[in-house]
Amino acid sequence: MNRAWIISIAVSLILIGGGAAGVFYIMKSVPGQMTVQAVLSAPPEEDAEKTQVPKDTQQIIFESQKLVVQVELEDGTIGSGFLYNDKGDILTNAHVVANAKDVSVITADSKSMPGEVIGISRDTDIAVVRVPGLKGKEPLPIRREDSAKLLDEVLALGSPLGLQNTVTRGEISGLDRTLDIDPFRYENMYQISAPIERGNSGGPLLDRTTGDVIGINSAKLDEETIGFSIPIADVLPMVERWSESPMKSLPEFPEFSDQTPSPVTGTDAEQASYLVQYFYDSINQGDFVTAFSLLSSSWQEKASFEEFRSTYHDILNVQVDNVVADPKEGSVEVTAFLTTEETVDGDVVTKKYKVVYPVVSENRAVKIGEGSVQELKAEDEEAEDSKEKKDGEPDKEEAA
Repeated sequence: MNRAWIISIAVSLILIGGGAAGVFYIMKSVPGQMTVQAVLSAPPEEDAEKTQVPKDTQQIIFESQKLVVQVELEDGTIGSGFLYNDKGDILTNAHVVANAKDVSVITADSKSMPGEVIGISRDTDIAVVRVPGLKGKEPLPIRREDSAKLLDEVLALGSPLGLQNTVTRGEISGLDRTLDIDPFRYENMYQISAPIERGNSGGPLLDRTTGDVIGINSAKLDEETIGFSIPIADVLPMVERWSESPMKSLPEFPEFSDQTPSPVTGTDAEQASYLVQYFYDSINQGDFVTAFSLLSSSWQEKASFEEFRSTYHDILNVQVDNVVADPKEGSVEVTAFLTTEETVDGDVVTKKYKVVYPVVSENRAVKIGEGSVQELKAEDEEAEDSKEKKDGEPDKEEAA
């Protein structure tokens, strides 16, 4: 019996990334009926202790996120991509950038850069976008041989539903899957249990233990947490040829041209909340260069990098307990509640803070403006809890 699972599909196309918007949602076609069948059941729930992400995994995620980008088209639809060489070339899905030549990429620190499609296939769902602004950066590590095994633990990175740099965990739940989604044919696909959604297309699938890229997330079963990823080893020769000799003309995709764009972009409030969270993730990883780069130019002019770094000298860990984003005229006001572990006179103490930042747009990027910091005492926390509870209650007259 052929070990390949052949899926011939009638698709409702919601691509997990870009030009035609979203993920390929796949419905298995069986003579006389249309059903969706999961090959493996969902993994059993783990207890809270086992679901804690190990520190080495956190490091892999943090370092990888810097090299994963959001790919955005003029019509507002999005996908994902990642830096795979030092020429500034981004690997993504063909369906993300179909019928487009010029795109924008948004980096983890919210910088927007122009990119140009230099290679795309009509047969294999793969494309390469060159981003001059990323030239010279060290790319993600690539696994050049197809060595994934069943139940290998994986991480899927991307921008599902416009939520940039989202990470989901799962396993390789199947191998050698074959899909047909016009005009592409997918062979030797990894089946994964890591949840993926619209916007994930083109994002990397990482080996959780090494951080190596092993695949490109491309499709999922409709309404199921079963996704499919193209083994990167299978497409490296093709994409490397494009990087060496960019295509002089790009093929057209009439299959996508008549589809109504379905933009999936995060709101200003979501982007501002993400940026503040990423700021503190950088602090926790000791990456003060990245954290400093997220600050507005006016804040950077007031404090040197050395002064900024010294602010966190005694802070061992920062946990973001809650983030509230309030859009204002020309900015978003982000309020974050933090719990820190700090050294005070040689002892480790726990403190709580309330910080408020204006998040503003500056030179095609989103930046954190200088805000306020308030240390919370027990009575302050009770007051904040009371305020949040009151704010959440319905107006008595309206409720009547």
